[in-house]
Amino acid sequence: MSLSTGYLTPTQKLMWDLKSTGLPEAGVARKLNVTRQTVHKALDIANSKILDSLQETAKINKIKIQTVNSATGVLVGYSTHFQTKALITFSAKNGVQVWYRHEGDCQNCEQLQICKETLLTEAKERDIPVSEDMGKMLPSEFSEILFSKLAGEKS
Repeated sequence: MSLSTGYLTPTQKLMWDLKSTGLPEAGVARKLNVTRQTVHKALDIANSKILDSLQETAKINKIKIQTVNSATGVLVGYSTHFQTKALITFSAKNGVQVWYRHEGDCQNCEQLQICKETLLTEAKERDIPVSEDMGKMLPSEFSEILFSKLAGEKS
């Protein structure tokens, strides 16, 4: 268990992932052959750990927290160091990720494919539809759309 995995055990991570995809607690319980109460307690612990990891990541990165939702794994904040909006996300596949709003030079970046895959995974895990055009965008453009949705901003 580490900060990058939200301090979750594999079982807590699996339960949180199933719940975050829209499966009700009773459905998670049936799927894992445990009681609903076991799922409820595990999710309470998981949400608490995710909240701690999001807040700790914000502190480490000097991000002033504006809103945080451990159930969705999204923290919206502001980086006074970079003077820009920042987003910290937690997902079962990507773990904890820190994102800053900026004008990137994605075309010439060696991380281009990794960023693109990470963003597509974030969208898929959060059930955010990705059009063919969006899938062809540079990560700096695609992230603007994705994170506006995650932050609850009007498009």
